[in-house]
Amino acid sequence: MRLNRAISHRLTMLSPWLTVGLLAGMSALLPNRSAITPGAQHQKALVAAAVKAVPHSIGRWVGQDVEVPREAQTLLRPNAILSRAYSSPGESTMRLLIVHCSDARDMIGHYPPICYPSAGWTQVDVASQRIVDLSCEHRRLPSRQYAFEFISEEGRPQAIRILNAFILPDGAVSSRIEDINRQSERLAVSARGVAQLQIITSASVPLDQTIAAANELLAGLLPLFDALGVGSKGD
Repeated sequence: MRLNRAISHRLTMLSPWLTVGLLAGMSALLPNRSAITPGAQHQKALVAAAVKAVPHSIGRWVGQDVEVPREAQTLLRPNAILSRAYSSPGESTMRLLIVHCSDARDMIGHYPPICYPSAGWTQVDVASQRIVDLSCEHRRLPSRQYAFEFISEEGRPQAIRILNAFILPDGAVSSRIEDINRQSERLAVSARGVAQLQIITSASVPLDQTIAAANELLAGLLPLFDALGVGSKGD
C-alpha cells in the first residue's frame, strides 16, 4: 500500500529538524566547544563518512534524497545529516532521517514532541508511546513510537508514525531525551557528539509491517552503526 499523495507530500516537505525559536535560543546560550579532542574529531570524521556512504538502494528499497532546510543545518550544527525517502513496489514510503551533532548540547530538546508540532503536526495517542525494538544484525535499537496528525486545507486528516532513537557517545542506544540531557551536562562527554535516528511512515501501516520494513532499511546502515560504536559493548 502506497502513501496517498497528500501524505507523501507532507513527508517530503516537513522539516522535523527545525524548531527555530527553541534551538536558536539555546545555541546562543551554549558555552565554548573547546573540549573537542583529536580522537573525538577523528571519530566524527568516521561517522560523517559513514552517513555519506549510506546506500540509495537497500535490498528492495530505493531512496531519493530530500532536501534539509539550510536553517536547520545552521541551528543544529550537524557533523553529518541524511534525509531520504525510500520506496518499494507495493509498500508505503519510508522516510529515513539521521543527524549526528558534534556536540550533544545541540540536540537538547530536539525530538518529535517538540519538533513536529512546530511544523504543524498534532501529537495524538500519547498513551501509545511504547518502546519498539528495531535491530540491525545482533544490534538492538530500542526506539520510541510517536503518532502525529495533520489536517489538510480540505479538512482531511493525515496521520504518520515515527520511530525515534538516540545513539549516545559510547554507542548505547536510547529512546529517552533525558539521556541526551545528561550527556550535555559534562562538556568533555557532550563534545563527543550524539546521533538521532528517525523512521517515518504512514500510521495506516500495521506496526509489525513498519518494524519489518524499518529493519530491512537498517540492514543497509551497518557501517554507520559500526562507526557510532553501536553494539561494541555486546548490547
